[in-house]
Amino acid sequence: MRKHLFLLPLLAVAACGPSDRCEAPPQPKLLSAGNLSLDQKADAMGLPPSQVPRDAAGGPAIEDYVARHNRAVQVGYCVENEAYKARGMKDEMSTVAHAVMATCKESNESDTLATVLEYRNCAVGNK
Repeated sequence: MRKHLFLLPLLAVAACGPSDRCEAPPQPKLLSAGNLSLDQKADAMGLPPSQVPRDAAGGPAIEDYVARHNRAVQVGYCVENEAYKARGMKDEMSTVAHAVMATCKESNESDTLATVLEYRNCAVGNK
C-alpha cells in the first residue's frame, strides 16, 4: 500500500498539462444617443467639438453613428467569442477563421485570422 502512495503525487503532476488560461471576451456595452460624449457627438455630426450645439441629443446623424458603432462592436464581440470557443480546435487556422467570418458575417480575413491565432496561442499557454 505504501508503494502506491508514492505514485499518487507523480500521477497528479503527470495529469497536469498546459492548461487553458484564456478568458472569454467580456460582453460589450452598446451606445445610445443619450449617453454620447461631446467628442462622439462631434464625430457623428462632422463638426469640431467646439461647434456642437449643447442641445444636440438626437437626429439622423447621431442615430446613424450609434447604429454603426453598435454594429461594429457586436461584430467584434462575435469574432472574439467565436475565436475563443474555437481555441482548442485542431483544424487549419484559415478554415477556423473562415468559419468564424461566416458565423459573424465579417469580411476582414486578416483581423479574424489574427484573433483566431491569439486565442489558439493562449489555449496552448503562449501569451
